[in-house]
Order: sequence, then C-alpha cells, then structure tokens
Amino acid sequence: MSRMGQFVYECQEIAESNYNESRDVVIAEVERAFFRDKSLIPMAMTTALEHWEEIQRDMMSF
Repeated sequence: MSRMGQFVYECQEIAESNYNESRDVVIAEVERAFFRDKSLIPMAMTTALEHWEEIQRDMMSF
C-alpha cells in the first residue's frame, strides 16, 4: 500500500473506531495517532472528520 493509501486508511480507521463518540474524541484520537509528525495533523484531522461526518449522516438516514 502506498504511503498516502496507508495515511487515508489510518484516518478512516480512526473515524470508524470512534463513530459513536463525539467530534472531540475523534480530534483527540487524531492528535494522539499523529503526534510524531505534527505536520500531518491538519490533513489527518480533515480526512478523519470528513469520514466521521459521513458516518454520522449515514446513521441519521436510517
């Protein structure tokens, strides 16, 4: 898997693992997961939160 693919997968994994948690928990988890390379946090935050929000919208439609 490419580095970008791995990055996106990790962000999706955070969103999916925390689908039933608040937005703040997702933010904290992204910060924890990417603490070694803080330059990735803004992109990781956007990617994970967009996926988390998509899950929330999907759950509301049921």
